[in-house]
Amino acid sequence: MHMSSNSNNTHHGGILDGRLVSVARTHVPPRISRKSSAKERQRAERDQLIKSLKESPGKRDARNFLKHFDTPHTAAPRPATPVERAVSDVVKRAHHNEWRLTQTGVNLGNLYEPTKAVQDSPVFAQQPLPAKPKQHRENVEPLHLALVKLRQPQALGDKTLEGIALTLSQMARLGLNIAVVVDCDEDMASHSLELSPAWEAAVREQAARIVGALEEYNEPGAFEVDHALYHSKVDTDIPSTVQARCGVEVKNNHLLFLPIEDGIIPVIPPFAYDAELKKVRVHADDVVLALTREFAGISSQVFGENVPLGDATYDNTVPLTNKPILDRIIILDPLGGIPSDNRADGAHVFINLEAEYDDVKNGLPDRHTRNVDVVQRSLKLLPPSSSALIITPAEAAISSQVPFLPAPSTGVRTRRSKNPLIHNLLTDKPMISSSLPGPLVNRPNASASPNPATFLKKGIPVTMIPDPRISGPWQPPSPSAPSIDLANDPRINFPRLVDLIDDSFRRKLDARHYLERIRGRVAGIIIAGDYEGGAICTWETPPNLRPISPDSPLWIPYLDKFAVLTKSQGSGGVADIVWGALTRSCFPTGLVWRSRTSNPVNKWYFERSVGMWNLPGDQWTMFWTTEGVVEEHAKQKQGTEISGKGDGSAEEEMTRWDAYVSVCRGVVPSWADGKKPD
Repeated sequence: MHMSSNSNNTHHGGILDGRLVSVARTHVPPRISRKSSAKERQRAERDQLIKSLKESPGKRDARNFLKHFDTPHTAAPRPATPVERAVSDVVKRAHHNEWRLTQTGVNLGNLYEPTKAVQDSPVFAQQPLPAKPKQHRENVEPLHLALVKLRQPQALGDKTLEGIALTLSQMARLGLNIAVVVDCDEDMASHSLELSPAWEAAVREQAARIVGALEEYNEPGAFEVDHALYHSKVDTDIPSTVQARCGVEVKNNHLLFLPIEDGIIPVIPPFAYDAELKKVRVHADDVVLALTREFAGISSQVFGENVPLGDATYDNTVPLTNKPILDRIIILDPLGGIPSDNRADGAHVFINLEAEYDDVKNGLPDRHTRNVDVVQRSLKLLPPSSSALIITPAEAAISSQVPFLPAPSTGVRTRRSKNPLIHNLLTDKPMISSSLPGPLVNRPNASASPNPATFLKKGIPVTMIPDPRISGPWQPPSPSAPSIDLANDPRINFPRLVDLIDDSFRRKLDARHYLERIRGRVAGIIIAGDYEGGAICTWETPPNLRPISPDSPLWIPYLDKFAVLTKSQGSGGVADIVWGALTRSCFPTGLVWRSRTSNPVNKWYFERSVGMWNLPGDQWTMFWTTEGVVEEHAKQKQGTEISGKGDGSAEEEMTRWDAYVSVCRGVVPSWADGKKPD
């Protein structure tokens, strides 16, 4: 075993048969096939919370949370035979003594391992040994994980750190296990990775503060993990390699998984060990990527060589009751979310990385760029259901601090605000919808204040035909920009589009009638993902003004169909993605649409519109996003009353308001069942 006396790069481990072996400094609680009592109490609390959520079956968010986090019921285990119990005891002793080896750092060889003769010997029994029953994945309780990176903890006061610890412990009680990465880097990227004694001491101090705060609120506890990471140089000439992995990877994953299973929160500083067991400083973002690969179950690869993982590596197939799922990447950064010049509050609410990553990165400051990059690279390795949140430590802690504030002398109770992390866990959404109009006023001192939180998902591609990023916002049909033919355009799978509409509206579209009605007036179409959502817009004209001139202001941008697959409604942000493309890219100056007055989705429409109006004596409610429509109508009406009846043409005298009302009354529905239209 290689040892060193260099105090700045103390070697706390050894190489055993080519494997990196962890060391005594890291505390690992012994585990002998049992769950800690604290974890059991956490599970009981989680079950009580789930029971409370189940009492509100009408809440879509609650149903989605329960579907993802509720505990599956497993069949009662088959009693073990005497032979199986004996083999199990040997395995338990082996694992226990493996822990002893980890604690001492001494190479004890195979002294405490079952001999190969025992492993290879046949089992003599009067009856055949029963085959190990297969574990059905649908009956397995997954181990849900959140990977949290806390940046600049040295800038946080104890109260804020305590608030964060309380929030994370609450998330754990809701069924989301936590792992924390420590990041003490400054805002500007450091190109030097020198492991100086001063920097190491500072990181140790902050890791200890984080552990102390977590232990105060997370009953199973927390501990610092110091020897789970391995470092090797990466060939930076291969871009795909750099994107998929970095110079850091997890080698001793049992130091992470076993405590996490018992509800203990590991705190991981940005240290790793190279092939010579020299401690090196690494980027915290690379630690996040390494842990993401490990939690995602991606096969461990040592760069350029095959190193056997051996007994020091946790086998994901052993604890079949806890298959890991990395649900969240959480970046706690004092700078807050990703800045946006297009919103008055200064930050992106939601980023659909698949469609927006390149655009969002343009012009970002270095630290925000790095935050977007580590999230994008991490989510690429995870299933589409995983998501990320970039948020200030203060936001993560402030609502948790309310119980500790002194009660007002007036006796007035302080109303607790929603905690963004808890809200995101329960809904998989940001605090506010990204498709809502931006705030009416700018936040004060926008350049100095931290940005509001940003929610990110791997997301889905968005297709806009025609593409406003190339040709600009959609324009009325003209010889140079003819209407789209939905049924024959090679860019559109019309049968899939009809299936989407049928599924979303839960009724059959009369496709032939519909195509005939919109012929020559299709403004454009939006398709989200693999026809998971979409919108069809048309250019309509008041029925009594047909035809009108190509340059007339009374070509009305009309939202004819807005559809989201039933399975994608209420989750995944599909509706927000389509709506954002529609109102910000395709029709930034406004559009109009109608909805049946009794339609339950009208509240959603109302929150995203400039105004609404129930058409008198009709079943329709009209919505619009165009500014100034009502004011323009009132002004023109007042001018007409003063000057007397106008002598212009009907087209000249009609306001946009009149045209909106006329169009919404005149559109003929195209449903095959002939029932009440939507």
